[in-house]
Amino acid sequence: MMPFAGFDSVYQSIRMACSGAGLNCLRADDIWENSSIIQDIFSLIYRAKIVVVDFSNKNPNVMYETGIAHTLGKTVIPIAQSIQDIPSDMVHHRALIYHNNGEGLQYLERELTEKLRNSRF
Repeated sequence: MMPFAGFDSVYQSIRMACSGAGLNCLRADDIWENSSIIQDIFSLIYRAKIVVVDFSNKNPNVMYETGIAHTLGKTVIPIAQSIQDIPSDMVHHRALIYHNNGEGLQYLERELTEKLRNSRF
């Protein structure tokens, strides 16, 4: 889960990390199974083994979708470009903080791959 605008390179890094960990990565705009996008989002969260959540820019949709993932008992891996973007109710979770540049995205991919490989689901 992540903001869409301006996050294509971040999404590519997440996809590469998932691939490196032997996992498939999907975002709601990758599928069209239902007539409403929120139903596709819910379906993806419901089927997911792990949910990567990018809190960058404090996007309200991401916050809402994270609540759904937590309610369903999913493993949530928080990432953000700034620790200040992580909601106060979530700061007790370890998060990957990255920079949205070449070196930062390589760091994100490397660290996220390792985290995904070691996650229990």
